[in-house]
Amino acid sequence: MASYTLKTGNELKDQRLDKVVHALLNEKVPGGISKSMARKLVMVGAAYLNGSRCRIASKPVFKGSEVRVEYNPEKLRPIQLEFPSLTQKDILFNEGGLIVVNKPANMPTVATLDNARDNLVAALKTLLGKDQYLGIHHRLDAPTSGCILFTLDEKMNAFVAELFRESLIQKEYLAVCKVINPPPAQNWEIKNQLERAEKKRNIYRSTKGEGDFAYSRFELLQKKGDLALIKAMPITGRTHQLRVHLSEQGLPILGDKAYGGPQAQRLLLHAHTLSFRLPDGREVVVEAPIPDEFKRLFGL
Repeated sequence: MASYTLKTGNELKDQRLDKVVHALLNEKVPGGISKSMARKLVMVGAAYLNGSRCRIASKPVFKGSEVRVEYNPEKLRPIQLEFPSLTQKDILFNEGGLIVVNKPANMPTVATLDNARDNLVAALKTLLGKDQYLGIHHRLDAPTSGCILFTLDEKMNAFVAELFRESLIQKEYLAVCKVINPPPAQNWEIKNQLERAEKKRNIYRSTKGEGDFAYSRFELLQKKGDLALIKAMPITGRTHQLRVHLSEQGLPILGDKAYGGPQAQRLLLHAHTLSFRLPDGREVVVEAPIPDEFKRLFGL
């Protein structure tokens, strides 16, 4: 595997990350690479922007930014995959170049370094047509189910980017937690900094140092024995934010082995609703059906 680094100047300022990756590798790799391969490199996590891994192909790169790419052509060989079929019932909202999909549990949002693993983007393109444009603005952890928003029209990218940048999209999750410590109140919030706990593993923890600011709100909906159904509202969008906050509160999510959760068939974390305003000012609240595992435990 080769590693290539570029510091952006005037010629590449304000370009999308995948276009910068294409420009970098087209110059460095014998024979160059295609634009679709550059985009896939970003999606599988091979691109780093200012030292942090970035999987968002449309992420703008400003002048003076450092872009590094770990290039391994073996990871990009073409393969035929059979994806689980999404159906029209999995499309929760589709209007004006925006689409919200109900992601199945245990499916990555985008392609991973494991080429044999299914992913939501590929499954959605199977449903909508392989040439359909899909703009990726956020992700759900692979084991998490529920609402995820894409753009179907490049003209909507700036609008959606602003929604996320200005925290104008509200997300509500449902989590089934083991009660080790009782919730501190009916409603509570956590504000702290998060950092990667282990360099070689995607595990996070709170820190009193210089981590990334993370802010979550919680509400206890039901309690049944030593289980609790909790509504979780991330105000910021840090990796594993809700999982870390609940675990460190003494409320690990069922199925979350990484953060001390009891064994379960799946991670019982579900992105239940997504709320935002359309460009014409209309308020949209999109709701993903509650999974059967949640219904069985709490009679929902």
